[in-house]
Amino acid sequence: MTPPSWVLVAPRESCRERLTREPKYWDSEENFGKRFNGRRGEIHKILYQHALSLGIEIRPGQKVTDYFEDESSAGVVSNGERITGDVVLAADGVRSKARTTALGFEDKPKSSGYAVYRAWMMSDDLAKNSSTAELVDDRNVEESWSTPGDRADALDVLKGWDPAVHAIVLATPPEKLVDWKLVYRDALPTWLSPKHRIALVGHGDGATIAVCLQLSGKEQAPLVLKAYQRIRYDRVRAAQKTGETTRDKWHKTDFAKLKENPETVKLKRETWLLNHDAETHAYTVYKEIIEALEAEHG
Repeated sequence: MTPPSWVLVAPRESCRERLTREPKYWDSEENFGKRFNGRRGEIHKILYQHALSLGIEIRPGQKVTDYFEDESSAGVVSNGERITGDVVLAADGVRSKARTTALGFEDKPKSSGYAVYRAWMMSDDLAKNSSTAELVDDRNVEESWSTPGDRADALDVLKGWDPAVHAIVLATPPEKLVDWKLVYRDALPTWLSPKHRIALVGHGDGATIAVCLQLSGKEQAPLVLKAYQRIRYDRVRAAQKTGETTRDKWHKTDFAKLKENPETVKLKRETWLLNHDAETHAYTVYKEIIEALEAEHG
């Protein structure tokens, strides 16, 4: 499904004033990059089933309470069971315990001062409402998890905004609304544990670490994780910064001046980011990175 371009409307109670329209970047891979288009849950299911077909053991419902490593292995304590492997790739989210293992101290998230209300619901009622119909035709809605939100609070925050925005909030089932606080962390000095057998993986990239492990194997696991960090670190930090700058730009929009220059609020398409092929890049630079690391460490 290809979403239509979206419209930015001024936050006025009396009328909707169309200020600008975002182009249909989705129509061009050159502008928007290659992508998998579909519901996130469906894509997760495809990946899950493929992993099972390869004989990979997946254990849902696990609670990891500790990480450990030595010179030859690494592991986790999950649901009271001690599980050991060659490496641990820790993707344990905003309350990460693996960060403490890697850094040696607890790295608490910082409040950005921003929050958003997010919701998931069927769009049928919005499609029937003339003030909101154009906003939902052929669009997908994503679900996020966080603290339950309150419609009255959301409406209070949106006082003075276009009636269509209020209609969307009122059409949202109360149990589907979440109050999603935006938190962040400063760039970490390292993603790796002291013995380099545990690596932090966030919204980062599983393709690069897979290539690194494929090319060198488990015998060089610590070196492999160092290579993974060297390949990805600067790109991930730069990508993180684009989110921060875009957030600030939209939050601080001066609607009075927007008519003069509507381009200021349009979503910037970073070619270096969207057109990047992480897997191909890893294959290309891996040998060079490994040689550099070996030279650095004798």
